[in-house]
Amino acid sequence: MGRRRMKRGIFTLVIGISLLNWIWLFAGGKITKFTLEPGFNRVVVKWEVENETGVEKYVVQRSFDNNNFSNLADVEPKKTNERIKKYQYVDKTVFKVSAGGRTFFYRLKIVNKDKSVTYSKVEHVTPTVSSARQTWGMIKAMFR
Repeated sequence: MGRRRMKRGIFTLVIGISLLNWIWLFAGGKITKFTLEPGFNRVVVKWEVENETGVEKYVVQRSFDNNNFSNLADVEPKKTNERIKKYQYVDKTVFKVSAGGRTFFYRLKIVNKDKSVTYSKVEHVTPTVSSARQTWGMIKAMFR
């Protein structure tokens, strides 16, 4: 009787561990690093991800007010066997000046294969924007 319970307990433990591994495998990526590098007329968005098996895509988003985010780009997951994968997106559209100044807020929207969505933390940055680019950005905005 004791052996039977032990076998059942081991079987339950194995099934439990397998289920946890399956959930961990398909739960989506874990962002381990998310940084912004301000530049002259650009911002470099960098992130590192661990376990991105369940990720369908990353969507780089930007906001002028930390509330209303717009999609800038979709980034597909890398098809490599590296444990930690590094990504980068260069935002060259920072000439668009917000009403509150030149502070830009960025985050990542992580879309998983099961269509669930999670978000990274929000980071902000103030890049250097040339006067000519600011003027050109305002002129373009008038005709949209």
